[in-house]
Amino acid sequence: MMMKKWITIIVIAFVLIGGTSAFLIYKNSRSPLHKQSEAAIDRVKEETGITKIEDTSFYNGTKAYSVIIGKDDGGKKKVAWVPEGKGKIIERDWDGGISKEEAVKKLRSEIEPKELLSVRLGYESVGPVWEITYLDDQEQLNYFYMLFSNGEWWKKIENL
Repeated sequence: MMMKKWITIIVIAFVLIGGTSAFLIYKNSRSPLHKQSEAAIDRVKEETGITKIEDTSFYNGTKAYSVIIGKDDGGKKKVAWVPEGKGKIIERDWDGGISKEEAVKKLRSEIEPKELLSVRLGYESVGPVWEITYLDDQEQLNYFYMLFSNGEWWKKIENL
């Protein structure tokens, strides 16, 4: 009976130590992204008309960008692409492009993906793009890029 108590205590201690360690590792690994996001938000507030932040994300294409979605003082929704390091911020009106839902609808009008993995805003040589990542019926990874401005296909990377 005493042995069961000690085994239970030891197991609980290992679970607590393992859980705490996993949390600290995760927190430390996310720290650079949090710092990058905070720096991008500060730049957006200083250099653009965006004053209220609604969402932030990251895009790593040809170059790395923090993508900030927010509103200006008049309540107009905007999006800004902040290049990693120094560089000019690109700012667009949200209603000047297609929505995430419209991008997915356009993809599904041509292809029925088995699983959508992500839909995110990015910035490439052609300007702002939607990057749609999905798995097809053969479980192959595919990337579709469409222009944010009008939803036209820009580039496809298939069957990875």
